[in-house]
Amino acid sequence: MIQKKIWLTALILAITLPIGAEASVYGVMNQVGVSGNVQGATNQYGNTTGGLGLRASLYNGGLFGTAKYRHEFGATYQGYTGGNTNTVGLKFGYLFHASNILAVGPYVGYEYNRFAQSNRYYDYHSSLSTNDLGGGLYAATALPGINFTGYIGYLGGISETQHVSGFAPDTFNNTSDLLQMGVNAYYPLMANVSLYVGLHDDDFTQRGAPNILRGDVGLGMQF
Repeated sequence: MIQKKIWLTALILAITLPIGAEASVYGVMNQVGVSGNVQGATNQYGNTTGGLGLRASLYNGGLFGTAKYRHEFGATYQGYTGGNTNTVGLKFGYLFHASNILAVGPYVGYEYNRFAQSNRYYDYHSSLSTNDLGGGLYAATALPGINFTGYIGYLGGISETQHVSGFAPDTFNNTSDLLQMGVNAYYPLMANVSLYVGLHDDDFTQRGAPNILRGDVGLGMQF
């Protein structure tokens, strides 16, 4: 009986100690995670799709980097029988320690998006690929029992390619810029493992590219 009480007490302490402890500003900056996503195109006739995402972040002495990969199942717009979205994003920057609970700094960012759609009844396939490069402002903050990271950035379009089945790919000089912002909240579940919830908004400036609002829920492991 005494041994069972000791194990029960140890378990309760393992669960509640991260919640009551003051979190480090950089506590979630060295992390890998996997998430489930739901996103919707806010343009006219936009579709709502679900998908999976992978992310990683690294911090050392003020320098930080983040990487993400995301795959969405389904076409971005309505009226198609199939499709998907693939996204790769990178951020590299420096965080200045503003206070005991806040670090802020600039970053350089790159993002690749490929929006594909198809209609099996007409044997129709098309895709739109965008490459964007720019920068913005990144922040990390810590409150008792919870961490936040957030960003706002503007990426200029460096290339945009459209492909329709039966035709050669077309690359446009008038590429789409990208305004993006987002926030993630991290809640510790146990030692080195956090539940994170995010909300992100990606707005392309040119017609033909979607504006996307996305939510994600995932598990991250600190290292």
